[in-house]
Amino acid sequence: MAYIRPLANGRFRADIRMKCVVKNKTFSSESLAQSWADKIEHSIKTIPNMDHSHLAALDDNDVAEMGGDELFKQLGVDLYVVRNKERLDAMNALTKKELLALSTQEIERMGGVELFLQLGKRIRYKTFNEVCKEYLSKWNKKDFEGQMQRVAYWCNVFGDQMMTDIDKFDVQDFIDSAIDDGQRATTINRKKAVLSSVFKYALGRGYIDSNIIRTIVIDDDTKQRDRVLTDEERKKLIEACKKSHWKKLHLLVLMAMTTGARQGELMSLRWCDISFNDSSGYIPDSKNGTSREIHFAPIVMTELKLHQEVGNGFIFVSKRKPDQPLDIRKSFSNALRIAKISEKDILKPDGSIAQEKFTFHCLRHGFCTQLSDSGKELSQIAKMAGHKSLQTTLRYIHQDKNQKRKITSELVQAFGL
Repeated sequence: MAYIRPLANGRFRADIRMKCVVKNKTFSSESLAQSWADKIEHSIKTIPNMDHSHLAALDDNDVAEMGGDELFKQLGVDLYVVRNKERLDAMNALTKKELLALSTQEIERMGGVELFLQLGKRIRYKTFNEVCKEYLSKWNKKDFEGQMQRVAYWCNVFGDQMMTDIDKFDVQDFIDSAIDDGQRATTINRKKAVLSSVFKYALGRGYIDSNIIRTIVIDDDTKQRDRVLTDEERKKLIEACKKSHWKKLHLLVLMAMTTGARQGELMSLRWCDISFNDSSGYIPDSKNGTSREIHFAPIVMTELKLHQEVGNGFIFVSKRKPDQPLDIRKSFSNALRIAKISEKDILKPDGSIAQEKFTFHCLRHGFCTQLSDSGKELSQIAKMAGHKSLQTTLRYIHQDKNQKRKITSELVQAFGL
């Protein structure tokens, strides 16, 4: 029912209470108030009885004339859903895997981000850089410039990776590498806190399902990896890599064993970075911020030539994402399993570590240790490994009991004892 009543200021107010709809509006004359009330009453009676095709045909002017989008919603009609029914049906038909595989262009073509969010669908449409930019735009605490620099550090690490693609292992590997390179746990913890803050923001915005950073524990400053392969383990790993379904795993592991290059450095190599004339590779941006050259052994060059391509594509490219390197974790893990090399710490009965887990980064330790065992000077090893600090290089050299006994015996002979 509609009620028209005069106000003290000479204007007229129309009140409508009908089918759980409560609306009111003030007009300069009673006739205008009555006309509006009649129109709204008619809309309240008409809208629930309109079929889908009629509703979909309404333009914005029609909707405004009938009382506005809010009135339609009050009557149980969501015009946004009606107008996008075909798109929404197509989205609902997608599996979770298909949703996560959508590109930004495909998302826009299907109706845009807002339409997906309307359905509560989680899609990959925010890169780490985009989230950081948004995060900083909402920063309302002190030291904005400092926080911007701290966030930029992680942007250099994850850049245009999708937030949903970054997992605990990516972050943990980076942190392990930082510890091995001599960064103090307190320094890494401060960096981790900034990253966790970004992930917390992303979680609050619904871009990710959990803050994986909170589950990562930083080892203390005394932690140092000692795991290097024995000669027998090395042979088994190489044989396992040769049998891998991914045909380039053998090449990658040979490169790591014989150059000591970091995993990220090798994975970022492009065919245009390789000089087949002098058996070398150029790393334009290493982890310590400088470029460097690495040299390949004949066995590596032989393997490289089996896969040789031209152009600037990645050597270890992802088939699914040609603009990115491949995620090697599954292939490398399978090779370790076949070679019977544990990816987990092997514990003693008392709970202490008998043998550390083996990771891809341990190949770098093995490289430095082998150079040391062969008599190379510390400065030479540092240069080959791309270390800025000799102290860092010392953390990579691990001599076993047999090597220590040999050194002691040689010393005794040198003293003539």
